[in-house]
Amino acid sequence: MKKYKAIAFDLDDTLLDTTNLLVPMASRNACLAMIAEGLQCDVEICHQMRQDLSNQMSHPEIFEKIVKTFGCKNEKTAIAKAIQTFYSPEIPLRLPLMSGAEQNLQSLQGHYKLFLVTMGNFKTQQKKIQSLGISKYFKEAFIVDGLKGERKEMAFKKILQQENIRPDELLSIGNRLSSEIRDGKKCGAETCHFSYGEHEGETPQTSFDHPDFTITEHKELIKTCAL
Repeated sequence: MKKYKAIAFDLDDTLLDTTNLLVPMASRNACLAMIAEGLQCDVEICHQMRQDLSNQMSHPEIFEKIVKTFGCKNEKTAIAKAIQTFYSPEIPLRLPLMSGAEQNLQSLQGHYKLFLVTMGNFKTQQKKIQSLGISKYFKEAFIVDGLKGERKEMAFKKILQQENIRPDELLSIGNRLSSEIRDGKKCGAETCHFSYGEHEGETPQTSFDHPDFTITEHKELIKTCAL
């Protein structure tokens, strides 16, 4: 008998290699937006600082830190434009899934209810989903807006309620200890940490930040989580 009845996948750096495909340009454009508002720093230094702080704080906090560190003529406008630019990058018409991701989705779709639970700008995340061509694998996609204070915990609770399943019958898979793992654990779900991308060095900050499983590649998922 299967242990889980539903699986919730994160999108960025779990199914899509966002760190390598989208983040570099989004980061540079955010830095350029701040420089246009008077940031006293060149784009390379700004880009490097954002990268160095990426697994320690949120991007609104990062951009504020950069502005405070180097000084800026229009601080509030610079931060706001950086946030808008970073979270609303240009999305190519076609994007590739990470190696092994599609095979996992194809294999798991017939045995579990699959859900996509992603955080970010609604239109941007929708474009990513369309460019990846993955809607067919998921019963439902939840797009959570962290800038509005929303958490993935809300989506996980909706899944548990509408599927009428126990918390331990849901598996949450994602690359962020502070998001997919923490919020999954708060709901009583089991969790799998996909250790990848610019948040790979993230360290546990609460008692909920400890996953049941950890993988670094999709080819490890099914065996490690006994799916």
